[in-house]
Amino acid sequence: MVKIGLHKSDEIRDVIQNKLKSFNDVYRSGPDLYFYRRSLYLNGQTEKLRDFLESDYNLEILYATLVSWDMNSRGAKMKYFNEFKGNILSLEGQLEKLWKKRIEQIDNFEAILHTVSDVYEGLHVMRTGGKLVSNSKLLHFIFPHLLMPMDRSNTLVYFYNHTNESKAKYLDLLRWSYDMVKSDGVEWGKYLDDQWNSTIPKILDNAIILKHNKSVKRAQEDV
Repeated sequence: MVKIGLHKSDEIRDVIQNKLKSFNDVYRSGPDLYFYRRSLYLNGQTEKLRDFLESDYNLEILYATLVSWDMNSRGAKMKYFNEFKGNILSLEGQLEKLWKKRIEQIDNFEAILHTVSDVYEGLHVMRTGGKLVSNSKLLHFIFPHLLMPMDRSNTLVYFYNHTNESKAKYLDLLRWSYDMVKSDGVEWGKYLDDQWNSTIPKILDNAIILKHNKSVKRAQEDV
């Protein structure tokens, strides 16, 4: 377990309280936002995990959202859809344990992480190497109120000063997200909106992006 310094939490808390409302203005707002919002809508409309996963349309939206979130570009290559679907369905029993849970309502997060660890091991949606980015994004799409998405250039560089990924780092960062949500000082509900700041885990991701500033700069240049 890697101990994340308290100053990082203070920095992110400051960003949330003073800069987060600018995120929708400076970040990308094309297909990546559309498909993300679509995946959240479908997730929220489905009562049972089995119904959600057994809909090809829902899985196609998850697939398209990953593509729009750069998981099939810049050297990253996703598996063909049928392999993607089969891999997710093979984990249905483990995924069921996490369905509809919200990070702010969890008391025993270590029990959640035990299941997440098993799911992480079994989840293989990329043809290219690396799992943390693709797995964290996909798991966020399926469990948007529980698990935070991550990437190398923002999340890993900000917290670890390098882009070397591992399951241990993923679990450590999820622990950090839980500690952030459970700590005093942030009224999470006041920052939620109907764009990028749609869930508490995504708010944390957005604040990291704002603090590190790399993706925000790229989004501004792309306009």
